Amino acid sequence: MTTNRSGAALAAGAILCMTGGTAIADVTPVQVWTDWQASMTDLGFVISARETPSGNDLKLNDVVMSMKAPEDGADTEVKFPELTLSDNGDGTVSVIFPETLPVSVAVAGPEPVSFDLLYTTSEMDMTISGDASEMTYAYTAASVGLALADLVSEGEPVDFGTASMTMQDVDGRTVTTTGDLRTSDQQVTSGPITYEIVAIDPEDPASKFNLTGQIDSIKVLASVAMPTGMGMNDMAAALGAGFAADGSYAFGPGAASYEVTEEGRVSQATSSSSGGMLKINMNGEGIQYGASSNDLAVEVVSPDLPFPVAIGMKEAKFGLDVPIAKKEEAQDFGMNFVLGDLTVSEQIWAMFDPSSQLPRDPATLALELSGKARVMANLLDPAQVAMVEDGTQEPAELDALTLDRLLLRLAGAELAGTGDLVFDNSDKETYDGMPKPVGTIALTLTGANALLDKLVAMGLLPEEQVMGTRMMMSMFAVPGEGEDTLKSDIEFNEEGQILANGQRLK
Repeated sequence: MTTNRSGAALAAGAILCMTGGTAIADVTPVQVWTDWQASMTDLGFVISARETPSGNDLKLNDVVMSMKAPEDGADTEVKFPELTLSDNGDGTVSVIFPETLPVSVAVAGPEPVSFDLLYTTSEMDMTISGDASEMTYAYTAASVGLALADLVSEGEPVDFGTASMTMQDVDGRTVTTTGDLRTSDQQVTSGPITYEIVAIDPEDPASKFNLTGQIDSIKVLASVAMPTGMGMNDMAAALGAGFAADGSYAFGPGAASYEVTEEGRVSQATSSSSGGMLKINMNGEGIQYGASSNDLAVEVVSPDLPFPVAIGMKEAKFGLDVPIAKKEEAQDFGMNFVLGDLTVSEQIWAMFDPSSQLPRDPATLALELSGKARVMANLLDPAQVAMVEDGTQEPAELDALTLDRLLLRLAGAELAGTGDLVFDNSDKETYDGMPKPVGTIALTLTGANALLDKLVAMGLLPEEQVMGTRMMMSMFAVPGEGEDTLKSDIEFNEEGQILANGQRLK
């Protein structure tokens, strides 16, 4: 089913490329159509249509885009009835299609799926200028919408319900160039976006899921370079030939509401945020991914819960930087994960702390890592992945790891840490198959004893268990500056020993 989804997603992207994507020169409808055919070929599609010249215009009917998947994959076919490339007489071309354009998508394979979409536009104006080697698409629309019309799974109609999305005040510009690489640079902004999904359980029509929401605005920046005439079925080869993608998606404040009905029981939830972003960069050297959302707020009302549950978070963030190029020298990598200023409703606190002995301060979990690793196999190459899976090839070697930030803040206590380690890959005996680390991790713990005292007073921990915990803390830590502060320097030395503040642990 994953392959089916990938094919459908690529098909949807292909439609957007054709309808989305001002140098001064002459461009003709035939040149635009030829360029579309070439760009779809580079994506791995075969595109065809019944062409009907009308003066200097070109009408396209029965447009079909199809993709043959690799072995054991799912073939994809996308069809829509018509559009017109109109010569404006000034060296530019307008793209004209019906305000309601039906689009059919079929994905073959072990679990075949087909569905019909309705692509709607209002006051759409798209003009292409430039020449055969560089074309600029400028487009605006009062609204652009997409709605699911029909869904068939494994030959059987599915009473899915409804699914739709509408974007207002769309303004975009895309510049494409051709050469050894086909490049596309795109920027799109929009006003409010609304969406709705009403999903019905085919086996129980009384059970359904209802989602409605709105985002105030979006801004998309994207640059893509694709090797011409290669296709995208072999990602490793495409990356080696120069494929690269760099994109960001920033969204403004938004809110959503959910309702689930099951066996006559109704659960409801609302969520909101002040905005966030999503970005990805991929080329032959590596992959970088980042996502964040700010001022999250979620509230859930369920018959399974005795009261509404409310959760808030000032910041949620995740980032990943992974090298993929096989090289002799070590390459940089990184990862970050933050849940910042997490709060929960008083009713949740009261379940285990009715007398309010614990501080209600916001909680934070943050982990930031960086380092160097030697990539020994291209993990996008199926042949090399097979060697990794059968144990004949190591995927990578870790050379160095830096703990840039560790922070855990909860109920008045806080654990913070930093550190640096290097790894000796020639010694995998000292640590039983792992490369030997050398370096130090510095940890600071504050408020732990006060928290333990409160947990005992609340009856959540027995006194004897807390005594054992305090003894363990005294073995690994020494008093630090300030009240109720402990610190510990964990050292991994050249001899393969582990020391805590100079005391040998291993």
